[in-house]
Amino acid sequence: MEQKNIPWNAISSYLSNNNDEEQLEVIRRWLTESEDHPFILREIINTWQLTRKKTTFYEPDKDILWKKLMFRIGHHPEKKKQIATYLKWIAAAAVVLLIFVTGVWTGNNSFRHTSALAYTTVMSPAGSRTRIILPDSSVVWLNSEAEIRYPAAFEKRSREVFVSGECFFDVTKDAKRQFTVHCTDFNVKVFGTSFNIRQSKKNNHTEVSLVEGKVQILNKADQPLTLLDPGEQFVFKGEKGIKKKIDNVEALTAWRNNMLIFENEPVETVIQTLESWYGVEFRVDTAILNNHRYTFKVKTESLREVLEMISVITPIEYTIEGEIVTMRYK
Repeated sequence: MEQKNIPWNAISSYLSNNNDEEQLEVIRRWLTESEDHPFILREIINTWQLTRKKTTFYEPDKDILWKKLMFRIGHHPEKKKQIATYLKWIAAAAVVLLIFVTGVWTGNNSFRHTSALAYTTVMSPAGSRTRIILPDSSVVWLNSEAEIRYPAAFEKRSREVFVSGECFFDVTKDAKRQFTVHCTDFNVKVFGTSFNIRQSKKNNHTEVSLVEGKVQILNKADQPLTLLDPGEQFVFKGEKGIKKKIDNVEALTAWRNNMLIFENEPVETVIQTLESWYGVEFRVDTAILNNHRYTFKVKTESLREVLEMISVITPIEYTIEGEIVTMRYK
């Protein structure tokens, strides 16, 4: 493995949460070029996670770093025979990353690495959207306060992740390894697919909406409940689940493109979505609830601009005090 083959620019942008679709595609193509590349990317990310809290003036101790990397690689039995090849480029990669990443952490993501279980947990903070690449090159978007837990390397026969909140998956096809998403209420068996999962603790409500491909819904005992085709949605609330058609798939998944689309939505739905989107809490006059429906789009508008838009449609007044938004009739 030569260092020049590693897409450093794309990976650097990815680590700083500043990448675009073209750079993501570069990484995904590189991951599929060799079975070693997912492992290499994981080592780079692990190095970054260990060093991101240092200052921009930090000078790495190469000897100590070398020993740590040797120890970690040595705990991957299937890779031991490749240690000699990896050591040269890993040492160079570590130095480059130590110098580069120390000043680029944006604070938009929260990583926790549990080495005992070899799992990584990624959480998207309130009011933020986060995009990550899994070890198999599948891409996941996390909406505000969503969380995903996944292994540093998937097993040979399965790919399993655990989620909460709202996530959009674009899963890479792999006939030899089943991809399974574990939700609070049920599991989703994936066949190389694009789909959205939304879980709401407040409403005890979980839904899966299929954009492309096919998914199977199973209960927590892994017993099949239903199959979804594109344009279908499975909604689970309380202890019951139903399957239905999706009126507008684009509106439902627009959040991953940093946009909200409301089409004749009740005020309760709009408020819950805005709370998550902007990381605030609404306190609404009960007289407003159940009496209004809204159709509009949110792209780059601020919270205040959205509230002004609503006040044009409905005779309301509002106040914003920190993270608390109060709405009442004029």
